[in-house]
Amino acid sequence: MKPLDVLYLRSKWALPLLLGTSLYATHANAQSSVTLYGIVDNSLEYLSNVSSSKGQNHSLLHMAAGSQDANRFGFRGVENLGGGMKAIMVLEAGFNVNTGQSQQNGRLFGRQAYVGLKGSFGTVTLGRQRTLIYDYGLSVDPLSYYSYALASIDSAYVGRVDNSIKYAKEIGNFNVSGLFSTGYDATITNGAQVPGAFRIGKEYSVGVGYNAGAFNSSVVFDQRQGTSIATQGNTERRVSFGAAYVIGKFKPFFNYEWYNSSIPATARRYDLYSAGLQYHATPALSFSGALFWENVTSANQRPYIVAGNVDYLLSKRTHLFAEAGFARNTNGSKQGLTGYGTEIVPGSNQLGVAVGLAHFF
Repeated sequence: MKPLDVLYLRSKWALPLLLGTSLYATHANAQSSVTLYGIVDNSLEYLSNVSSSKGQNHSLLHMAAGSQDANRFGFRGVENLGGGMKAIMVLEAGFNVNTGQSQQNGRLFGRQAYVGLKGSFGTVTLGRQRTLIYDYGLSVDPLSYYSYALASIDSAYVGRVDNSIKYAKEIGNFNVSGLFSTGYDATITNGAQVPGAFRIGKEYSVGVGYNAGAFNSSVVFDQRQGTSIATQGNTERRVSFGAAYVIGKFKPFFNYEWYNSSIPATARRYDLYSAGLQYHATPALSFSGALFWENVTSANQRPYIVAGNVDYLLSKRTHLFAEAGFARNTNGSKQGLTGYGTEIVPGSNQLGVAVGLAHFF
């Protein structure tokens, strides 16, 4: 072997061996670790009565990323500090698998980005985090993260908040949480932290959950202030209560949300009811169905969504899935299967079907 070849091999393997030794030493001495994880999900979707640029009804056949679970990759880190206390961090990025673009308004780590401490006192985290409505609400939604589900009616169920501090603690079968944000959306003009205007963009939230194995329930209160000097005194408030109970292979769900907003951009008043059922036929095959009914008292509208899905596990990491839904609108309401006012002509009904594949890593 030539000397240059020997030198090349040494340089080729020296850095990986050095890094590997360094990571091992760090793990052994400080008991720390970093985990890479993610989801890649894509489907073919059909939607009826989609709004065109001229507001006309058209059907749409397209690739829909994240129909079962939103696409993401992330890093989760933990370090044992001793005395039962750990340092934790999460950096999680959302992306569109069809285009490669970042989600969450182009943020690099738009799904989550926080650092914190965890110990016998509970968990304290700081950064961009999931709302408490997200933390508690989706555990009582039978359709969970699917696109035709609770979050399509109120996006707060998959909401996140900038500039926040969150506290959570488990006490027996109960868990309690609190969140405060000094500016919940930094992409909005004056939505972050404005000198001399303390109330702009503030968010306050408290939640209590109960989990006794087969039965779980939760209640959450959330309030947001307006995002300008003129609207900082206006509020957007939610109270969400839900419960679920496992009975053999069946799991029924119920959820209620009260919503009232005086912020001009989101001003509405409604009550949202949802009920559904999951059935785990085999360890690999499950079915879910739900009804979501909204009583918009501020506009005399009562739209509803009926939806269901089937999930089949090809392995622990790879799922085949299908979902179908129907949205019924009344008195000019614009509830679409994939979001309120999204891809639908106001007052029209909508039918949707999606079939796809999801891989978890």
